Amino acid sequence: MIKCITFDLDDTLWKIEPVITKAEIFFQKWLDANYPEVSEKFNIESLRKLMKQTSLENPEIKHDLTKIRIKAYSHLKDLYGLPNDMPLKAFNYFMEHRNNVILFDSVEDTLSELKKKYLLGTITNGNASLKKIGIDKYFGFEIKASEIGYMKPKPEIFTAAINAAKCNPEEMIHIGDSYDKDIIGAKSVNMNYIWINHNDTIEKKVNEKHVVRNFFEIRKLLDKIG
Repeated sequence: MIKCITFDLDDTLWKIEPVITKAEIFFQKWLDANYPEVSEKFNIESLRKLMKQTSLENPEIKHDLTKIRIKAYSHLKDLYGLPNDMPLKAFNYFMEHRNNVILFDSVEDTLSELKKKYLLGTITNGNASLKKIGIDKYFGFEIKASEIGYMKPKPEIFTAAINAAKCNPEEMIHIGDSYDKDIIGAKSVNMNYIWINHNDTIEKKVNEKHVVRNFFEIRKLLDKIG
């Protein structure tokens, strides 16, 4: 019997690309107003490259997107001799917009209904704030790569969810959009899974009975699983 359901966040509960793009646009304007010496040399594309380079150069913290972003902004601070509080101010401003998401249709209705029957949790590689987004009330626990030290699909992050739920893996279902990160990770620890395949990607290793295309289909599938 299923007792707990865990959800991925980015591209599962909301589409992440437009959120990040909008956050980057607002952040660029913020740099223009506050640190023009930076914005003259760094545009959206070069800032993205800086984030990637920072991650590559600091593998010991690559699982923590918050630390990576602050470290990248710290590089800009040192490069231009900016005030010590610049990296944290920059990070906080970016995150205001990073947490301004638009949930997929039926997400809140589905979470509200599922919470009546199951313990709900999240497993994410990202750094979104459930509280700031306004959906923390639905979840009993959060598992973040930044806190565990491993990113999906590593089994350690899924094992942490199993421990937080105090369930056996066969009593849990993980729901996510990424076959490589969510489905492979869940299978590695014998958790059940539902692949929310927004883009109709073909993956022969996934049984169609474990696949939904949108949130409207999740409750119907769960009724069949039990």
